[in-house]
Amino acid sequence: MQVLLAALITIGIVSTLYRGQLRKPAAALRDGSGHMLQHGRWERVIAWVVLVSALVPAGLAAYVLCRPTVARFATRTVLELLTCSGLFAVLAVWSFQSLRRHIRVNDIGLVLCLGRRTIEITWASVTRVTTDLTGALLICGASGAEIPVNKFFVGIPTLVTYMRRHLPESMYYGAFCTYTPRAHLGR
Repeated sequence: MQVLLAALITIGIVSTLYRGQLRKPAAALRDGSGHMLQHGRWERVIAWVVLVSALVPAGLAAYVLCRPTVARFATRTVLELLTCSGLFAVLAVWSFQSLRRHIRVNDIGLVLCLGRRTIEITWASVTRVTTDLTGALLICGASGAEIPVNKFFVGIPTLVTYMRRHLPESMYYGAFCTYTPRAHLGR
């Protein structure tokens, strides 16, 4: 019963944070050349919690191994702790890699920054806007480049404003036939 209650409270908190971020505009760049879509602070907190969750079982495994009287009988426990730690470590690395992604948007186009690698699409070269299998908005360029816009980015209403301004009306409205949540679209 306690696990169910904790799960419901966690789902409620994450849902509230997510719905709150749906309407937030993107942060303006310092030089005034556009806006930056990036992940919210609460997602960074979750990534750090996952990293700590990887360190705790590793610390417990080290503690068990350092106790000579217990170490002979604790092989299975140590293996389980290290496996759990490894799974959380992989999840933490994936989370931090995902958080490095951000999108710069301006009147020229979009730039997806993936660490050192970038993907650029100008508004004039956008051929279609659709959704991918995960439900993310997918902006496709004439060169074959694709920029997925995850629903967890803060600032999607700002992106929608740019899209409304620069894309043909049929392409803009066609993109939002299947895209949810519609809270990004405003009124």
